[in-house]
Amino acid sequence: MDNDKYQQAQMLEYQIKQMQKIIESVDTQLSEINNTIEALKDFEKLNINDDILFPLANGIFAKGRLSDNRSLKINIGSDVNVEKNISDTILMMKGQADDIMAYKEEIVAQLQKFIGKMDELQVQE
Repeated sequence: MDNDKYQQAQMLEYQIKQMQKIIESVDTQLSEINNTIEALKDFEKLNINDDILFPLANGIFAKGRLSDNRSLKINIGSDVNVEKNISDTILMMKGQADDIMAYKEEIVAQLQKFIGKMDELQVQE
């Protein structure tokens, strides 16, 4: 492989690795959204005055009593919160998942193009 093709192959390999990292990150985000949706469904089944644990930080909880199981406060940025019911929140989360899936499909398509270019370089050897 001549020097120019070698440099192209190195660049493609780097880009492929970066895209694979992005895909892993996107998969993590999708998993978190799906976990949140399941938690919302479980939350909806709770009753008023049920004892629950509120997360304060990773692995740190406070015990409390549920006073409202129908409305949630959603942070929309800049310390602004809006109130939504659980169904609307689940729809919002599913919309986010759809957007992330569309992004993932774009990245996968780009990844396949780069893999194809890499294969072309290797065939030309």
